[in-house]
Amino acid sequence: MKKYKKVLGIIIVVAAIPLMAAENSTIIKVNTYADEDLDNDLCSLREAIITAEKSKSYHGCNLPAINTQYTIQLESGTYNLEKGELVPKNSLTIQGTNLIDWTKIGILSGEYPAPKAIETRINAGGKFRIFNTAVGKQPLVLNNIILENGKASDVGGAIYAGSNVNLQNTQILNSQAPRGGAIYLGAANSELIIFHSLLQGNGLNTSVGSVIAMSCMFNNLYATHKITFDSNSIIKNGTSSSLSTFEFCGAPTITFENNTIAQNTANLTNGAILKFTGDADPQQNQKTNLSSTSSLNLKNNTIVDNTANTVFLYDKLGKKDLSFNVLAFNSGSFACRYLLGPATDEKDARILLKFNALKLSGSNEKCDMPSETLPSGHTNIDVSSKVLTQLLERQESSESTSFLPIYYPKNNQQSDDLVDVDLKNEGGCSSFDQRRLIRSTSSSTDQTIDNSNNKCDIGSVEQNKLAIITTEGDATSSIVNSSLTELLNKYQLGIDQTKADLANPSFTLQEAALKINLSTFENLFKQTKENLKYRGIYVDLKNYYSDFNNGN
Repeated sequence: MKKYKKVLGIIIVVAAIPLMAAENSTIIKVNTYADEDLDNDLCSLREAIITAEKSKSYHGCNLPAINTQYTIQLESGTYNLEKGELVPKNSLTIQGTNLIDWTKIGILSGEYPAPKAIETRINAGGKFRIFNTAVGKQPLVLNNIILENGKASDVGGAIYAGSNVNLQNTQILNSQAPRGGAIYLGAANSELIIFHSLLQGNGLNTSVGSVIAMSCMFNNLYATHKITFDSNSIIKNGTSSSLSTFEFCGAPTITFENNTIAQNTANLTNGAILKFTGDADPQQNQKTNLSSTSSLNLKNNTIVDNTANTVFLYDKLGKKDLSFNVLAFNSGSFACRYLLGPATDEKDARILLKFNALKLSGSNEKCDMPSETLPSGHTNIDVSSKVLTQLLERQESSESTSFLPIYYPKNNQQSDDLVDVDLKNEGGCSSFDQRRLIRSTSSSTDQTIDNSNNKCDIGSVEQNKLAIITTEGDATSSIVNSSLTELLNKYQLGIDQTKADLANPSFTLQEAALKINLSTFENLFKQTKENLKYRGIYVDLKNYYSDFNNGN
């Protein structure tokens, strides 16, 4: 494991993602993997969806109480679809098993519990789309679930969305459709949130949007979609016949933050990975399918190893804000391309560029941007002379990568590295990285081993160095000569509370961790009490320091 994976002040979402809270009275528990709709004692996933729709117990599914929103609980294992796609008609949360292991310490957090990989799957076997909410037009939330092998003859191989969709710690694998290999947004207004998820192997027979496509117009008005991709890996989607990986149109508001977008494929002649254009020339009075009110925000993404004619295709429609992205090291003609021709002399393209790693020179895989977006003194890094392996190292999915394939930055102590680029902390990078670790942009009072401070990195993964904190500034408000009596009382409270938790049946799954905590508190209490004559104190050395002069 890389020595910089441990981060001081680490914050990690244990089990990757917290499940949305659900009252026991609204949980419908599925107790069979079979895809059935029979009047017996079994409750299948399909029957649980019908139970929620009817708001009453149905076949083997028990509904404790009537509500407007229900949660369906699945177990570890695979639910194979045999009777067609699933069509929820009311607001649903469907969740897999909780992904925590209280017998192990997490590699990234250094604490109990350790996270686990997803254990619940819904497999359509390449025969059906998996979810269709275009009929009921109700929100769908999926937690801790793998959707795989979905297939549709028209749109949305895994999900055809007629309302809001929220995917947390979810995977969409090997799903196919001509438009929207994984997801198609078909509503006039909708919101899509995908958080800490994996989209891989989708759109192998897709022409438009191997990962996502959407409706553009409704009743001669632009469809409005709010789309958020946060802390995901989007890997190996599309083929050489695909026209796009992400096909945006209508009036979308799009945010990509802390994502790895890599090894995706689109056509080398006219394909794009990220397509954000209106497919028209406004000066020729051609009708555009992208509204000028649209916006695209790319922050701290690693966009590498893709194959297409163009990775980022844009025009003057919509606002485009790119900061702290690696948008380079792909195969094709352009990393960035203006739809209507060379971009150098274009004005009012509505593009903001800050602290990105781009190939700004040369003829191959260049990021072609208007000169006005790259003024003298701009903060972007030209990596035209570099190759991928000099700056990044690919890592496969494991607990240390938060179960997502990612690229680690390398620190070569050179000016065109991706590490510590924002020396003044003025660019506004993301607060966390893709693994949900804090981007510790330390103040001038923090000191690292190599005499440099942690600053924002470019890309989805942050390389943080361990640091000590001096006794200056607000960051040290907790470094004081505290009362030993209060410390002993704190340890005793810890002992008492841990013993109470061990006696509580609700904490059975945490027994191993609680026993270790109890031993730790008891040892701290014992050692502190036995060594009261020793203690650490904090002294401000600045009061006792003066410069040496003349070599003395």
